[in-house]
Amino acid sequence: MVSRSAVFLVLFFVFSLSANAASRYLGEEIWYQVDSKNFRVITDGDPKAVKTLVADLERYRAVAIELLEVDPSVPKLTIYAAGDRKTYAGLVGAELAEMTNGLFDTSAEGSYALVNLDGRSVKKQLKAREFLFHEYTHFLSYNGNTTHFPYWYSEGFAEFMATMSFPKKGRYELGEIPQERAQTLMYAGLMPLDRLLRATVYDTDPEEKADIYASGWLLSHWLMMEGDKAEEFKQFVKDYNDGADPVKSLEKALGMSVKELEKVYVAAFDSGEYEVVSGDIPADFKEVTPRVKRLQKREAVNVLANFIAQSGYNLQALDDLITYSYHTGIYSTELAAIKASADLRIGDFPQASHLLASVPKKDRRQPWYLSAHAWLTVNQQATVPNDARDLRSLKKAREEFDYLVNKEPQNASHWFGLAMAMEMLSYPREEYLSKLEEAYKRAPRELHIAQWLAEELYQQKNAEYFARVAKPLMFELPGEEENRQIKMRLAELQGKPKSS
Repeated sequence: MVSRSAVFLVLFFVFSLSANAASRYLGEEIWYQVDSKNFRVITDGDPKAVKTLVADLERYRAVAIELLEVDPSVPKLTIYAAGDRKTYAGLVGAELAEMTNGLFDTSAEGSYALVNLDGRSVKKQLKAREFLFHEYTHFLSYNGNTTHFPYWYSEGFAEFMATMSFPKKGRYELGEIPQERAQTLMYAGLMPLDRLLRATVYDTDPEEKADIYASGWLLSHWLMMEGDKAEEFKQFVKDYNDGADPVKSLEKALGMSVKELEKVYVAAFDSGEYEVVSGDIPADFKEVTPRVKRLQKREAVNVLANFIAQSGYNLQALDDLITYSYHTGIYSTELAAIKASADLRIGDFPQASHLLASVPKKDRRQPWYLSAHAWLTVNQQATVPNDARDLRSLKKAREEFDYLVNKEPQNASHWFGLAMAMEMLSYPREEYLSKLEEAYKRAPRELHIAQWLAEELYQQKNAEYFARVAKPLMFELPGEEENRQIKMRLAELQGKPKSS
C-alpha cells in the first residue's frame, strides 16, 4: 500500500535525483551537537576542536558579561558551525558565503549565530574563535533590548572584543589588532572619519564593509583603551538612540570637535601600537567540559531544515534536504511542517496547506505542527474581509497558540500569533494587547511586532510608551516616508499626558 505522504511528496515536491550539490552535502555530512550551559553548537566540523571553542566561549561569556554590564540570565545561544566553506555555502547560499565568515541574527523564534570554522586563515581554530566571539558580542549587545549603535561601533567594538585570549588559567587579555583588520588598514588606509561616523548598513557598499570593520575597530579601541571615553560614549549612545545627529552628539559627549577627534584617530593609526589590557576571569566562573553527541541522520536533517526555514538564507537547500531525506529513507513528517513554515514566509498558502494535510493525526499535537498550522490559519484569514472570516478556524488557531505559549513561553512568535488571532476574533483591545506586549518583551527587535505595538500605542495616545517603541524603529526602517511618519507622530504626542 502506498502511503498518503509518499504520494503527496511525489506530486507536490516533484523530486529529482539530482539535488543541489551543496545541499546534498549538508545531508551527507556527519553532524554533531556540542552542548554546554550557555551554548548549543550544531557542527559538521571536528567535534574535539569545537569542544575547545565552546570552552573558550564560556570563558569569554563570563568576562564579557562583566565588561559589558549585561544581565547574566541571557538565554542559551544556538550556533551553526560549518566545518568548511562548502557547508557554510549550503547553509547561507553562495553569495553570503563569499562575503562573510560569520553571521548573527535574531527573530521572533529566537537568536542564532553561524560561523565558518575553516575561515580564511591557516590558523583556523583561532580564526573561528574570533568569529564566534564577534558574533556573541552582537548577541550580548542586542539581546532583549532595542539599543542601536552606529554601524562603525557595532562592528568595530565586536572586532575589539573578538581578540580576547586566555594566556594562562584564570586570566584574559584584550586589545590586540585583528589580523584581517591590520591588513585592511595597511593596504586601504583609514576610512575618512566623516564617512565612517555617518555610515549605515543600508548605504555601505559591500566593498566598503572591510573598511568599516577595520576603521571602526581602530576608533573603538581608542575610545575604550587610550581615550578612556567609555562613560562619555554611553551618553552618546543614549542621545543617538533619541534621534540626535550622530556626529554632533558624539562631539558633545566626548567634548571634542570632529577635527580634534580626527587628529587622535589618525595618530592612533600612525602609531601602529595598540594597548593591550589584561585581567582576571571572574572568580565565580567554573571551567566547563562540553558534551558531544553525534546526531542521527534524520535528526540532523530536521535541525538543518528548521534553521534554513527560520533564517530564509538559502531556501533551495531546504528542498534539496527533503529530496535527500526522501531518497535515503529518513524522511519524517516534521519536514513537511518545516517546509510549510518556509512556504508561509513567502506567501504560498496553498502549498503550505497541502503539506500540513500530509501530517498524520498522531503528530498533530506536536509543537512543530501546531505552530505551522496556527500561523497558516492566521495568515489565510488576514487576507479575508472581516465579515467573511472563518471564526471557527480562528478559534482553533487561538487555542493552538494558547497551548504553545504555555508549552514554549519564551518563543515570541507564539505570543505574536496569539495576539493576532485574538484581534481578528474581536477580543477587547486590552486582552490582545497584553499578548502583543509579551511578544515584544521577548523579541523587541522583531520588526512586525514592534510596528503593530507602536500603532496600537499611537491609537491610545500613549506618548511615553509609543516613543519607547517607535524611536528604535527609525533605525530599522530604511524608507524615508515611514521614518517621517514616526517623527510626525512623536511630535504630535510630545507633551501630552500618558493615557490611562
